[in-house]
Amino acid sequence: MTSLRLRDIESQNWRMTHAGGLMDVLFGFMLLGACVSSLVGILGAPKGIRLLSLFVVQFGGVGWMVWMRRTAIRPRIGHAQFSQRRRKDRRTLRIILAVCAVLTASLVAVTAFGSGGRELSALGAWLLITAIILIPAGAMAIVLDYPRLMLHASLFVIAHFLLTVVRVDAAFRYSEPLVFGVGSLISFAIGIPILVKFLRRFPPISSSEQERSNA
Repeated sequence: MTSLRLRDIESQNWRMTHAGGLMDVLFGFMLLGACVSSLVGILGAPKGIRLLSLFVVQFGGVGWMVWMRRTAIRPRIGHAQFSQRRRKDRRTLRIILAVCAVLTASLVAVTAFGSGGRELSALGAWLLITAIILIPAGAMAIVLDYPRLMLHASLFVIAHFLLTVVRVDAAFRYSEPLVFGVGSLISFAIGIPILVKFLRRFPPISSSEQERSNA
């Protein structure tokens, strides 16, 4: 019984460590990167510049998340010692985040060099894209105990459905950056209020309180 209670406490602390809406905002950056990249492509920049803009925005979002976790989140919740399994989960999470960024770049390439509007191949490409997106997102949701991540992943799936199967870009030149931009705004609209509420609710822990909690 005591073991179960300790496991529940660790699980609660683990969720608190990843609270604050940072992951929600990170998905906003990932969608924003796709938006900026597609806009750069429409404006006539080389595909290398398009991929570079994607990586700059997305890895900038990752850097922002790491910086916020160290400067804003950790001072409010302290530094918790987790089990070996949880530490392994953290390493797995870093790998998943890197894979997600690379896969998103691949998705931009798939969109750029698409199937030309053929229904079967377009649908097959979208199903492949869906698997590429949802499998890493599902792994992240499980590792972080953060089911809301699947909502953000679905924004990518919907965007690529509109672009790959429905082909809304054929009707409106700026539909691709618009679709990804709307998805980005949705993720930011979810994450930023959660982050602001978290920062207001939990003031930074003083050094004396930190020492007592670690004692």
